[in-house]
Amino acid sequence: MDSYSKKGTIFIAQVDHLSGECIGQTIDLFYDRGASNVQVIPTITKKNRPSYIFFIDCREQYINDIEETIFKELNTGGLHRIDTIHKYLRNEFIKLNITVNFEEKLFNFLLEGKKIGDGDINPESDNIVDLKKKIYSEFDQILSYNEVYSLAKDIFINSNNTFFRYNNFYIELKD
Repeated sequence: MDSYSKKGTIFIAQVDHLSGECIGQTIDLFYDRGASNVQVIPTITKKNRPSYIFFIDCREQYINDIEETIFKELNTGGLHRIDTIHKYLRNEFIKLNITVNFEEKLFNFLLEGKKIGDGDINPESDNIVDLKKKIYSEFDQILSYNEVYSLAKDIFINSNNTFFRYNNFYIELKD
């Protein structure tokens, strides 16, 4: 299996003074400023204070923006910056046009997934959320994230089929 390399940077910052709401909006802001990945881990500091450790992964061109965001939004006095070599497998984005039919109503949707290396195709999370919302808005039907994810996964795995059925939903794979 072939792997590839690129330069990366990981920032580590610890905070013990921010609310959950502030942390949540800061995660979104890191992505807006160029972060490739953000992980937040709850911890306990000295004197048994609850805190969080942020791991922010970014590409070289976003280093200054991420660093500025850490100091401004996390209001922390320091951070750790680790320059890394990111190893990864080939990614291939897969898109399938589907028609979703429920009780004689239907809509078209572009289903998106990612194939990593030689592995299976995994549905993209944001796309699953969009499909879940579209099913609700078009059909007034509530499906869980897991139900929609499983359906999309089945469509990717069996994309040689043309029709799929899930409960009272019929899905047709288009060219």
